[in-house]
Amino acid sequence: MVVLVDDLGKTDLGTYGNQFIETPNIDQLAKEGMKWENAYAAAPVCSPSRAAFLTGQNPARVHFTGHITAIGRHRHPENSLIIPPNDLMFIPLEEIILPELVKPSGYKTISIGKWHVGPTGYWPMDMGFDENIAGWTHGSPPSHFYPYEDENKKWNPAIPTLEGGKKGEYLSDRLTDETVNYIKRNKNNPFLIYLPYYAVHSPLQAPQDLVKKYQDKQLSSKGNSSIDPVYAAMVERLDYNIGRLMDALKKEGLEENTVVIFASDNGAVKKSSDMMGYREGKGHLYEGGIRVPFIMKWPNNIKPNTVNENRTKSEDIFATIADIVVYKSEPGHIIDGKSLRQQFLDPNVEESRDMFWYYPHYSPQGNAPGGAIISGDYKYIEFYDPVGYELYNLKLDPREENNLFSTMPEKVIEMSGIFNKWFQMD
Repeated sequence: MVVLVDDLGKTDLGTYGNQFIETPNIDQLAKEGMKWENAYAAAPVCSPSRAAFLTGQNPARVHFTGHITAIGRHRHPENSLIIPPNDLMFIPLEEIILPELVKPSGYKTISIGKWHVGPTGYWPMDMGFDENIAGWTHGSPPSHFYPYEDENKKWNPAIPTLEGGKKGEYLSDRLTDETVNYIKRNKNNPFLIYLPYYAVHSPLQAPQDLVKKYQDKQLSSKGNSSIDPVYAAMVERLDYNIGRLMDALKKEGLEENTVVIFASDNGAVKKSSDMMGYREGKGHLYEGGIRVPFIMKWPNNIKPNTVNENRTKSEDIFATIADIVVYKSEPGHIIDGKSLRQQFLDPNVEESRDMFWYYPHYSPQGNAPGGAIISGDYKYIEFYDPVGYELYNLKLDPREENNLFSTMPEKVIEMSGIFNKWFQMD
């Protein structure tokens, strides 16, 4: 079961140090499995990160580097120095994605929740899933409450692939209901559940009792004024539903035989969250935009309560699942991700590799197109508008406060050379 949360930052969870938002179920999941301290999203925004998650390839290789917009093209300022590439805004049908890894082994497959990696003709069932609930072109729900509609959003008035419901129903609850029902009716079959929640993406909406709880907490000695109380309530409600999922697996006798993967598509929106020192948030190539929570539980294969310090990235989840089901790759099929299975056996093993980001877009949050590489202790970022270059030692400076560009010219040349060579990928 693969759970992908939308816009959830690493620092939004108790297991990663948040003392304001209550996330006991996700914290428990970390205690029962492995938690990565240095997990990264493939992009600072949703669509390209999800494309990488589903294909195991860097967004640059998939030619899907920016998020799907309501106008069907990438926005840029009138006087911008660059024009964003006319990338695909969909995953090509010929690409191999998650369900196709497991189907040869007899797995049933379903996508429940946000899709946002293709227009009509590129929805989950077009791409290989057996079933689709609530997944379609757009990425934000019109509303998180039933009937999940907003007539004022002409471009996104309703979720056409989510039927029925009842008054007062909350979207995260509903998607969990659908998942629990799927587990019950498929408990005798191997299955892949891809559960990309719409939470905690805007619009910020949550049950009022939880919102009041966090409003009251902010007024108390436990307050944290940097976290939006509605956002905090959304995260706690998500956590509640993760608990329901784990209970369902236990009740159906599937806990010991189910791999659970929990991750996020990009960093949190800075104005809603507490970044705990990480620079910026969603839409930025700084750590706040690409650092994410990542937890895996696999009884009898992953030692409980394990903390892994290795760097990992969205593409690795595809590669790891391929390894678990012994998927035989077709000739010429490139997987940029790396299987994490060896780390299950020895979480202390140090696996160092270069990681790359190419985001030549003007995001609504960052508005700073560029590319980046992490190699060893160093991170190099080159910005395209305005043109700029930055170098940081993440080991000594995880907050990215001390730009070493002017003091380490040889390192800059080395890092930019590695990035440019990568960019010429076949």
